[in-house]
Amino acid sequence: MTMGEKIVALRKRECWSQEDLADRLDVSRQSVSKWEGDLAAPALDKLLELSRLFGVSTDYLIKDELESPEPETPDLSVEPAPEPLRQVTLEEAKAFVESKEASARPTALAVALCILSPVCLILLGGLTELGRVSQPQATGLGMTVLFAFIVPAVAIFVRWGMKLDKYDYLEKEVFTAAPGVEELARSRMESLSPTRTRRLTIGVCLCVISAVPVILTSLRPGNIRTLVFAVGGVGLLLVLVAAGVYLIMSVSAPWDACQMLLQEGDYAPEKKRPWYRAIPPLYWCTVTAGYLAWSFATGRWDFTWIVWPPAGVLFGGVMALLNLLTKRKKR
Repeated sequence: MTMGEKIVALRKRECWSQEDLADRLDVSRQSVSKWEGDLAAPALDKLLELSRLFGVSTDYLIKDELESPEPETPDLSVEPAPEPLRQVTLEEAKAFVESKEASARPTALAVALCILSPVCLILLGGLTELGRVSQPQATGLGMTVLFAFIVPAVAIFVRWGMKLDKYDYLEKEVFTAAPGVEELARSRMESLSPTRTRRLTIGVCLCVISAVPVILTSLRPGNIRTLVFAVGGVGLLLVLVAAGVYLIMSVSAPWDACQMLLQEGDYAPEKKRPWYRAIPPLYWCTVTAGYLAWSFATGRWDFTWIVWPPAGVLFGGVMALLNLLTKRKKR
């Protein structure tokens, strides 16, 4: 192992980012990046500080032939040498980014189709109340359209899921990156930034205003036509949400791919721990179960959707608190 690879392995063992190590050594993050890419060597005083921080000998850091760290003083409490981390090559990184970019729009379309799938069923339910369509006809046609949306969406998920399976470790495991990978990721993020900002802004605005039709229809006096308008409002809500989600997801996948390669943001080493990764699915499963229980118990589907905006805001707070606790624990 080269000195750069050893520094990366030892830093990942401590669950530190490049910024964390740079702060401890009073150097820039770029300096740490150059050391880890074997583009530069640390000065003697910084080499000694690295040895002290990681509890290894300077010989281990300098000599490529030494594969296991040797503590400077005998200490039975020193942990065994970390196993070598998997390295992502520049070719593999390019293939991953290209695959994520290719899958972004189809996957976003599949999610939008799932959101739109019940719209026809909801609208036909309103026509049933007006006596324009019989209940069996509405159910049969509505379910047919629903499956016509769901089936291609599932096919898209399966197809791209199988293509991207081999890159799962980038999201779940700590790894090292070959020289050039960081430059590739940051360059792609820089070129993607304007498009990402524009689509995120429009997508979030569409999701926010999607509730307006439902709110407006709820202000009408109560009668059968009000119910039909309310049903139409719910249908329009889903259309706006689907459009917003499509815009957000189509640009988020390539951005996330770059963050995975850099191991930053939601893909930082400390966030790859099993307990941390279990929090989001547990949270949303709990919220969904509560939403369905409330909706079925009251039958107020036109109102119970209100749980989602505060749930989204609360989720952001929960994750921010977890990030804070994780950083404090590292220090």
